[in-house]
Amino acid sequence: MISEEFTKAFDYELQNRAFAMLSMSGIARRLKGDPQNAFWSGYVKLEQFNAPRYAEAARRWGLDDQPTQWTKIRGKAIGATPKFMLRSLLKFAYPKTVEYLEDLRRMRGVGPDDGKAFLEYVVEQEILQIEMMQLAMNERYAGITRNLESFFQKYSDRELFD
Repeated sequence: MISEEFTKAFDYELQNRAFAMLSMSGIARRLKGDPQNAFWSGYVKLEQFNAPRYAEAARRWGLDDQPTQWTKIRGKAIGATPKFMLRSLLKFAYPKTVEYLEDLRRMRGVGPDDGKAFLEYVVEQEILQIEMMQLAMNERYAGITRNLESFFQKYSDRELFD
């Protein structure tokens, strides 16, 4: 049985991932050909990679991984952020993402025993997001692609559940 504390935290993370997929997809679609799209489309690729892993965890632990109506509204609204505001959006989101990493580390500590490897993955994918944001803010887009490929390679065939 999983704790209420964990259930609440992981449900929030499931909605966070759905929000990221919706919002980043909206932005990436509009930036085709723009160098900064390496970040936004890379983020979409990360969320696509995350999706089946999170879906399996949600199924195992009896949670719904589908976005709520509120998540959909927020995701579509942020996904429509004008191009001239994207740098500001990134600077706004970065410290919040760094803070949220600590929430995920706490969640990892109260998670079910059969999910330790998955919960480590959750923390590592958040660290990757932070690194991607740092690279994007410094316009070092090639590093984003390298970091993503390394992460994908590390986790492509790794079992995340006991």
